[in-house]
Amino acid sequence: MPVLIGALPSLTDSALVGAVAGHLRRPWARPAAFDALLASFEVWAERDPEGTGWLLGDALGSTATAAQVATLLRVSRSRQYGAARQMVVFSLGRFKKAPGVPDTLIVLIEEPEVALHAMQALRRVLGAQQALPHLERVEHEYSGTQVGEQASREAKKARKSLL
Repeated sequence: MPVLIGALPSLTDSALVGAVAGHLRRPWARPAAFDALLASFEVWAERDPEGTGWLLGDALGSTATAAQVATLLRVSRSRQYGAARQMVVFSLGRFKKAPGVPDTLIVLIEEPEVALHAMQALRRVLGAQQALPHLERVEHEYSGTQVGEQASREAKKARKSLL
């Protein structure tokens, strides 16, 4: 693990970066790999948001602990990282009691690149009953769009879980 963590920030081959990120996303790498994954994420997320950046975002969210929630929130709100943020946003669902998580997710449920992941995390953080009004609002405001359709599906799941 120390070799992978040390090498990651200097790697330039996207396939190799993705493979290392896959290894470092495991629980045994938590939280030691977080800083190296963050440094690589910040480079690759803009360069290849739906490939290597996404893999690094997934690993970043997996290795984060409560001590790194502020960093996850910053990354989640940074639009320049595009779709690479999806799994970082989703990982916020693990930090229900952290300040700022619910408010950030409520904002992100309207952002097309991360809306679905934010909606799913919001249901985990707030619970179905409290998340439902937010999902229904987005469902109506964004009717006929991809975000509206995602909100409709997530609202349906929330309603079903309340039965």
